[in-house]
Amino acid sequence: MYGLALCGICRRPRVADKSFATSTCPYCNASEKTKDLIFYFESPDQDIVRQALSQATGFVPPDMVQKKRRIEEADPYSTMVYQYEHCSDLDEKLTILAEGLTRINGSFTLDDIREIVGDKAEKYVSAMLDRCIAAEVRIGVYKA
Repeated sequence: MYGLALCGICRRPRVADKSFATSTCPYCNASEKTKDLIFYFESPDQDIVRQALSQATGFVPPDMVQKKRRIEEADPYSTMVYQYEHCSDLDEKLTILAEGLTRINGSFTLDDIREIVGDKAEKYVSAMLDRCIAAEVRIGVYKA
């Protein structure tokens, strides 16, 4: 069992292994009895305790910052196509296309669907209309 505790000397948060009789602070090198430490988070998984320590100290991994920035700056069209290609449920695919194209363009046409799905575009639009996923607002123009 691992725990998150404050050092009795320097008062910095640290991870301690509760199976040992003593624990040494990695910051000030002070050694304390494990039973005397006050643990404010415990888990059998050391990685979970390390994540809790990261959150407690406000640490944000650099790769998470880059990932969030990449997601915020992503092209909405390519994101929609990616979601469509990695979805296995037909109804979900239809919804992704209809809502995505409506959000990006304001409306969509058969040609917009054809760019993504190819020869099956007519069947897709027909299915969207039948399932009330999209509506024809003008002749040949659809919205989700």
